[in-house]
Amino acid sequence: MKLTCIGRYGPYPRAGAGCSCYLLSHGGKNIVIDLGCGTLSKLLGLIGTADIDVLVLSHLHADHMGDVLTLRYALDASKKMGRRVSPLPVYLPAEPQAEYGLICSHGMMDAHIIEDGMTAGICGLDVRFALMPHAVPSYAMRFEADGRAFVYSGDTRENDRLAPFADKADLMLMEAAFLSRDKTPGAPHVDAEEAGAIARDAGAKRLLITHLFPEYHETDILD
Repeated sequence: MKLTCIGRYGPYPRAGAGCSCYLLSHGGKNIVIDLGCGTLSKLLGLIGTADIDVLVLSHLHADHMGDVLTLRYALDASKKMGRRVSPLPVYLPAEPQAEYGLICSHGMMDAHIIEDGMTAGICGLDVRFALMPHAVPSYAMRFEADGRAFVYSGDTRENDRLAPFADKADLMLMEAAFLSRDKTPGAPHVDAEEAGAIARDAGAKRLLITHLFPEYHETDILD
């Protein structure tokens, strides 16, 4: 498995950058995980629309799926130009209904609803999903192949489910939306210190932090 970070900011991008979007490549297939605002143009700098094999959306907030609405036009163009015949498989939560409807009603998107505990075979990978506490249904996901595991937290509050779900991951992609000084009770995200603690408790071999607030100095997040 190879992971490429396309965008890493939230809830809005830093100038010239993008929100959450990650390209997971395996066996010649391309899985796009989230497609937040500002990321489609950067993604298309690496692969063409017809080269996207599957799209997986952790949840339906704009900083994770905003550019899916623009992707609809690109898929239509790809079909008209004879580059893509089949609809794009999209794994996503069924709520919020308004955002889900905008995606699943499009003819070039083949929707698969994510549910808690669901497993799926995607591009030769064994994939599991776990519902995380957030403002809308949000799913962590675990990809496994050839004895290696990659885990993405999605957006989540601190909870007891994530560390066991990410047990001994070779790479854990974990949101760190706040610094501890700025986090308020009930906030729907973890802070940087909590992100590190969750990865430690999971026994993850490597931690990649994402969903960075664009106004922070990134050295403060690492500290």
